[in-house]
Amino acid sequence: MQGIIIGVYLLSLGVCLVTPDISDTRQRSPHCVEGPQCPGRDGRDGVPGLPGRDGSDGHPGAKGDKGDRGGNHGLSSEKGEKGNAGINGITPECPACEARKIHQCTWDSGNGIIYQCSVTKLRADTGLFVRWTGNLRNIRNEDRSCSRWYITFNGTECQSPARIDAQMYSSQQGLNMHIPSIVEGICYELPTGRADIQFNVGACRNPAHKHGDSSTGWDSVSRMIIEEIPS
Repeated sequence: MQGIIIGVYLLSLGVCLVTPDISDTRQRSPHCVEGPQCPGRDGRDGVPGLPGRDGSDGHPGAKGDKGDRGGNHGLSSEKGEKGNAGINGITPECPACEARKIHQCTWDSGNGIIYQCSVTKLRADTGLFVRWTGNLRNIRNEDRSCSRWYITFNGTECQSPARIDAQMYSSQQGLNMHIPSIVEGICYELPTGRADIQFNVGACRNPAHKHGDSSTGWDSVSRMIIEEIPS
């Protein structure tokens, strides 16, 4: 039995005394074989690992410095031209003029001064608007062929800006037609106080055309409307 133990020991000693492989650069213990007491050779490099997960968001950065001020103000433009004057209004000095002052007169037919309508003019700087409505007729009889209807103020035709009238000339003998008509206009520069507005008929302004056979408002009512208005 003692001889067997001595033999195993000598065998182990012989293995450890064998010259090492020149490719093995590690220092081995001269008294041991590869095993738990003597490390083996390095293994091969492993397969690369999978990419790691994204990291968490970082903390907000520090507040930046205040930026530069914006650009300068634009250049000032030139002052525009003055606007036109507005329409003259009615001043509060005449409370009665603030409301429309309208007068209306009606009558049947006639000749000469057909009708007169009287009103009271309140201000000197206003005008009178006059409108006559009705029907007119002028019959030619030989050389008498023309009739004129016109409006007068206290017996005088309007001068500012012009007369208010209408003429009817007939070239056909005996033609009898009553035609619905309007004679109207505005007269300025009339004095304050009572104003007698007359509607007249007579000969035309051209003396070569004599006064025809005229008729005003045949079988109907004539109407005159008068209104005081601002200049």
